Amino acid sequence: MGVKSDRWIKKMAEEFKMIEPFCPELIGNGKISYGLSSYGYDVRVDNKFKIFTNINSTIVDPKNFDSKSFVDVESDICIIPPNSFALAKSVEYFRIPRNVIVICIGKSTYARCGIIVNVTPLEPCYDKETEILTGEGWKKFEELKGDEEVATINRDGILEYQKIERMQKFRFNGEMIQIKGRNIDLVVTPAHLMYARNRYKDYFEFIPAEEIYGRYNYELKRDCIWLAPEKEYFELPPVELDAIEKRGAEIRNTILGQLNGEYVSTETLYELCSADISRRTFLYHLHKLQKEELLERKEGRQVTGGHSIRVCLWKKTGHRLEPLVLQPLRIKMDDWLRFFGLWLAEGSTYKDKKGNYYVKIACFGEKKKVVMEWLDKLPFHFFETNTGFTIVNKQLSAYLKQFGRAYQKFVPQEIKELSSRQIKIFLDAFMVGDGNRETRTFTTSSKRLADDLQELIFKAGWASIVREIPKESLKEKVLKDHTVRSNHNIYKIRISKKHLTPKIYKDSFSKVPYDDYVYDVTVPNHTLYVRRNGKACWSSNCWEGYITLEISNTTPLPAKIYSGEGLAQLVFFEADEPCEISYADRKGKYNKQMDLTLPKV
Repeated sequence: MGVKSDRWIKKMAEEFKMIEPFCPELIGNGKISYGLSSYGYDVRVDNKFKIFTNINSTIVDPKNFDSKSFVDVESDICIIPPNSFALAKSVEYFRIPRNVIVICIGKSTYARCGIIVNVTPLEPCYDKETEILTGEGWKKFEELKGDEEVATINRDGILEYQKIERMQKFRFNGEMIQIKGRNIDLVVTPAHLMYARNRYKDYFEFIPAEEIYGRYNYELKRDCIWLAPEKEYFELPPVELDAIEKRGAEIRNTILGQLNGEYVSTETLYELCSADISRRTFLYHLHKLQKEELLERKEGRQVTGGHSIRVCLWKKTGHRLEPLVLQPLRIKMDDWLRFFGLWLAEGSTYKDKKGNYYVKIACFGEKKKVVMEWLDKLPFHFFETNTGFTIVNKQLSAYLKQFGRAYQKFVPQEIKELSSRQIKIFLDAFMVGDGNRETRTFTTSSKRLADDLQELIFKAGWASIVREIPKESLKEKVLKDHTVRSNHNIYKIRISKKHLTPKIYKDSFSKVPYDDYVYDVTVPNHTLYVRRNGKACWSSNCWEGYITLEISNTTPLPAKIYSGEGLAQLVFFEADEPCEISYADRKGKYNKQMDLTLPKV
């Protein structure tokens, strides 16, 4: 451990706004000095004070301090009564990185007058197992690159994604505070600011973890308000046909082009088509058009060589021709979300040997009726099977193929950016496919999908917990009257729609030894959405704000404090380089003192 030099302080203040306003040199000349010193920064005191008075003859109780014992004073000069104290704030606004611990030392000019200044040390934050929600999903702090946008919450409770201003990493050796319960799991440094609320208050505030340690009257926040625009349509991307598919479409369009409102026999229709089409190929595509309900077939008779023979007659039933290129297809967004949510839960895609592209949805029992109503609203032909429904469509299959197998599935970014109402449509559809409404849980073998679902549940205005079940415990296990043999872990996501501000109980707290790196990031809103072991909640980023200065007058005489001038020195740990200008170089007024020296300016 060491001290950061003036070079480092200046760089952090000018490039990262660690100190605002920042004075890059030490100012004196008849004033109690303030500004940048060799190994620290002399902070100024503001002109707003809270002076202690015992007009109510109360007892000073640290656990239940009476705010009426303070008198507010706004003045350039503050007089502190004998053997009393005052609170003040700094002129400077600080954004302290969490890899830096800051110690406050009172100015010797005041100390030599019996005036003592104190500030609680400012220090770092989360353990290495903590994850943070970013625009790219959940990441551990050590996985961050620094260019991400992370989830924050503003004063109105609205979710916002903000750029990371700074990243912090610091070696910590000591006791961390763990807050662990049914809905919460955090391990933080003692001075870490929690985003918590007293149960008897209607607002959340930043409170050091050590101040709520062992308390049972505090709550943490897990939900948010997500404001995003509605989208009316989903656009299915275009798909290029390969050479064989394009030739097949051309043949079918040729057949359709030779027909009008009249019935034509198979032989006559074949003669009308191009001669380079084999009879076998012609018949294959003819029956394919019939299957797609573009042709109507009936039995008839035809006179040939003086004889009446039975023939097959064909008539066009529609005017649609097959496209040679599958253009983008617009689908109403609400209809698409119901289908896609269901498909992610219980769907698959594959291509058979004949080149047909299949989209399948597993569905049983009473659910079939609901699912059929959803599929009827889509521009795809489907048919029912014993195990669910099947759609034969290359364009749809090509889009869905990117989501992989069951253990690889995920939610695309465009759905994460939808409104809360539309996200709820998607979640309800997923629940129909792979959920349990009684226990309010989703089940999936994809970790990525589990993480995405937790994010969506959060944006829907609720909260959730993700629990991982090892694959070993699932082998040969009977669930819902069938045996599960899984090669992958299973993830269960439990939704909470009511308990969004879980209570902290006395037994939720513990102190755990820790000797490793701690992490944090800085964002403008000062809040982060973090999780540990699948349990997510709001918390604070690194320390930021005005410093509250505690000023004690230990003398039997009134003491004078000058606002706008230096009051205390902040020391930043740890140093890795010598300072540029030393105290001796500045010819400091207290340099080389050999005896008791009275205060001087």
